[in-house]
Amino acid sequence: MRKKILHLLLTAALTASFLTAPAQNSAASVSKSENTAVNNIAAVDGDPEADRHLNQQEASENTMKNFSKRSLKASSQSANPYTGISYTHSDAFDGKNIYNGIDVSKYQPTVDWNKVKADGIDFVFVRVGYRGYGAAGTLAADVCFEKHVEGALAAGLQVGLYYYTEAINASEAKQEAQYCIEKAKAYDITLPIVYDYETTTVGGVKTGRKYNANLSKSAATKNCIAFCDTIKAAGYTPMVYANKSDLSTLINGSALANSYKIWLANYTSKTTYSGEYEYWQYSSSGKVDGISGNVDCNFWYTDTEINENPDAVTLQTAKFASVAAKTYTGKEIVPSPKLTLDGKTLKKGTDYRLSYSNNTDVGTATITAAGIGNYKGTLSTTFKIIPKKVASFKKASGTKAITLSWAEASQSSGYQIFRKSTYNGKTYTKVKGIPNGSKTSWKNTSLKADREYYYSIRTFQTVDGKRYYSDYTYLTASTLPGSKKAVIKTSTKLYESPDLTGEELASIPKSAKITYIGRTYVTSSKIVYHIKYYNGSETLEGYIPSTAAFTF
Repeated sequence: MRKKILHLLLTAALTASFLTAPAQNSAASVSKSENTAVNNIAAVDGDPEADRHLNQQEASENTMKNFSKRSLKASSQSANPYTGISYTHSDAFDGKNIYNGIDVSKYQPTVDWNKVKADGIDFVFVRVGYRGYGAAGTLAADVCFEKHVEGALAAGLQVGLYYYTEAINASEAKQEAQYCIEKAKAYDITLPIVYDYETTTVGGVKTGRKYNANLSKSAATKNCIAFCDTIKAAGYTPMVYANKSDLSTLINGSALANSYKIWLANYTSKTTYSGEYEYWQYSSSGKVDGISGNVDCNFWYTDTEINENPDAVTLQTAKFASVAAKTYTGKEIVPSPKLTLDGKTLKKGTDYRLSYSNNTDVGTATITAAGIGNYKGTLSTTFKIIPKKVASFKKASGTKAITLSWAEASQSSGYQIFRKSTYNGKTYTKVKGIPNGSKTSWKNTSLKADREYYYSIRTFQTVDGKRYYSDYTYLTASTLPGSKKAVIKTSTKLYESPDLTGEELASIPKSAKITYIGRTYVTSSKIVYHIKYYNGSETLEGYIPSTAAFTF
């Protein structure tokens, strides 16, 4: 169903030799003659989808010759198995079942439906037919309708139907709906019957009787309503298909969504469409086992359970392992936490599939497991994506003040600075809040001279009124007279820890040269000196007792 454009309309003179194509037993062995036959028919019967499908076939032949489905499926754990791209689902669908589906027509002339089903496809929309885009607007059948519906149903897929409209008034829209109803009667159609609203193009130029009629938005919406109400009156579920732009500009998508289901077409990894929809056609270039060439791929968001296993166990009582906060990277974050049920660890890909939403930007991301095989239902958990921590945390010392500076953190809403005054102090106390993400310095005044202080800083980002905090960056700084050259007056020992326990770094002889860094308060009453000792070419940093004598 997509609107791509074709440079090619085959002449009617070639049609006769291709009207009958040999039957094929395998999707992998579709002959060029069969595809050519279908394409030649399209060239002369006004099929409004011909242009984009012929172009799609050519693109497939030129670009997909070396395509490896196996390697695609072995890509990142969130990558869609049919396109290799990761998709982000709207928060509106948290807790919903998410099923994979396709839509097909005569442009997929031979399909091995058992392979399609085995490849994880749960549903399909089959084209019933179309109205020719010429002035006559003749109703035409999709020549593969019956075999596609019968094959899909036999393989266990849920089936819906769609009709490509060129109706220019409500009467014609009702006629198209009635055509679908008559075709649907012979089959167990459980999914919606769809009014496919899109603009026909030929050779890259918009055309067709619907386009040339220059319908108003109101008139086009009334046609949608006429089709849907006719379908509904016959006991079927109606739905409208359109792309993101057309739902806003050509038809009133928001009004239609109040009464009917919407099937959104938007080829992107994360749609920004804000209206309601139940199905999302996210690609026209999917690769599915059992189908030669490209095929349209769709998500279905629903509370409906279509798992065929009557003994399937629900995931509602399963438990996800907790997921620690992840740091923002600018890319999708796709943790795969362990999922257990009644003490048994379930296997991803066999017992459930994972999908993600809001898993790129700072905020709360959602992981949803959807049961497959022996399991059904969904279970969701969340994890936080936090900002990157502050980099390049520096200090400049004064006698009774320390100026802190840092590199501006991207996407920061502000910063918080904490301090403790003793080495063994267990708690950092907040000393400054900076509600300005572009401010990158702060002067801490009213400090004591000749003393070390311990700082930590974190950035935060406000998302939907909630703050998300980064990890801390730490810094030790001292007021003057720190960082002064000095000479030891009596020999002493240098320790790695200010507790003066543990590893002894060196014995410092009398008259040795040192750099005095600062006075360290291990506790409020125990003081040691923080120094650097130069032992030949080696510089050692550590602590000496406060009883040690030295001069500046």
